[in-house]
Amino acid sequence: MGKKRIHQLLTHMKENQQAELRNAAAIYTVAQVAVNELAAIAPALDTAETKKRAIAPISSTPALPPAVPTALTQEDLLQRYGSYNGCRSAAKKLGIHFPKTPSWPQLITAFSYVDLFRHLIQDYAQQQRIPHLSGVQFTITLT
Repeated sequence: MGKKRIHQLLTHMKENQQAELRNAAAIYTVAQVAVNELAAIAPALDTAETKKRAIAPISSTPALPPAVPTALTQEDLLQRYGSYNGCRSAAKKLGIHFPKTPSWPQLITAFSYVDLFRHLIQDYAQQQRIPHLSGVQFTITLT
């Protein structure tokens, strides 16, 4: 390879690295907003009265619509997917992964929150005008 081609490749690598850093920062920001929203609504899940409260917007980011997870039951999931294994298969297709065999409460909670997470991230990406993330999938691990 000639010096010109090597220089071209190095320049291209540096540009790619910068783009990856920008993407990582965007991913971190979206994940942080989702975590903050969840922290804000976690106490609201304890009582029916507090479920009706709107979530206070986070001061450092634009206001997002109030986020309340879908109230699902084991019967709802059985009606939708037919069986426990059908629920696990559907969860896998939605990108929900469990560290071990999930219990019914874990499945119910995961299905309750999956749409909420998707909408929060989509709303944030639209508000921040991040058009190049269309079709991109992220895996976020909750601890």
